[in-house]
Amino acid sequence: MPLDFSLVKVGDETCRAVDGGHELTATAYVARVSGDRLEHFVAVASETEAYLGWGAEDYQAANLRLHRRLRGRVRELATIHAREAD
Repeated sequence: MPLDFSLVKVGDETCRAVDGGHELTATAYVARVSGDRLEHFVAVASETEAYLGWGAEDYQAANLRLHRRLRGRVRELATIHAREAD
């Protein structure tokens, strides 16, 4: 069953306290399809972003960096997948 990189979802990020700040982790999932039927979602990439500070603005900036990095990683995987499918 092939992966469909046009159907991507990102799970909720997890946040955990580390020395001096926090660490955010998020995972991207891509649909596995069979014909025109969605079978299930498969985890394809996970990224982590550490940040110092305890304020909401620190969290928001780190969350934005995390999602941008995860989007870039999924884009790379989609390109690799498309090359291998040819």
